[in-house]
Amino acid sequence: MHVRHAGSTPISFAVSSPQPGDGKSFVSANLAMSFADAGYRTVLVDGDTRRGMAHDVFGVSMENGLTDFLAGQVDISQIIRPTSHALLGFISCGRRRPNSPELLTSAALPRLVTELRNRYDIVLFDTPPLNAGIDSYAVGSAVGNMVVVFRAGRTQRKLAAAKLLLVDRLPIQIIAAVLNAVQLDGEFQYYGYASGYGYTDQSESESTSLQTT
Repeated sequence: MHVRHAGSTPISFAVSSPQPGDGKSFVSANLAMSFADAGYRTVLVDGDTRRGMAHDVFGVSMENGLTDFLAGQVDISQIIRPTSHALLGFISCGRRRPNSPELLTSAALPRLVTELRNRYDIVLFDTPPLNAGIDSYAVGSAVGNMVVVFRAGRTQRKLAAAKLLLVDRLPIQIIAAVLNAVQLDGEFQYYGYASGYGYTDQSESESTSLQTT
């Protein structure tokens, strides 16, 4: 993946996966920290407005985040949170709303991306899985690039191929792929998937493990 040098254009991209459980949020957090460690001004945005839990990792509230900005309730200065790393900023998913997917397709998201690109070298959105709805496609179209995470022994090849075909029809460039949880004897296998990936209320208890997002 090409990284910005001084005076060059900032990079913005979404991180997604074909299905839940592929480890995309784990990869997103580690990519963000790696870019910051390398000296790049980086912002990690929790773009999973349905089930995002990255705010727990950073020890902040989910409120005053992405959905609140897209709904016009706060400005950009209110949503960027500092982290323990001087070069890494964080934006939470925001208050959970039934109309979150619609907010992600609004003109406010491209405006936010433009403003973040003016402030940071790396703008990274962690998004829902590709099979969860329009969310990741909307964010990917707004930022222009996508990194796709696959999990060895779990990701369904037919599902992945179908979802990547949809990505290919949109103004999204896949700039990298990550094969997560590789074992020496690992290979792609076919797994069934029946769980839903819908809107959840703020009061609903959810797992905070990034590796199972």
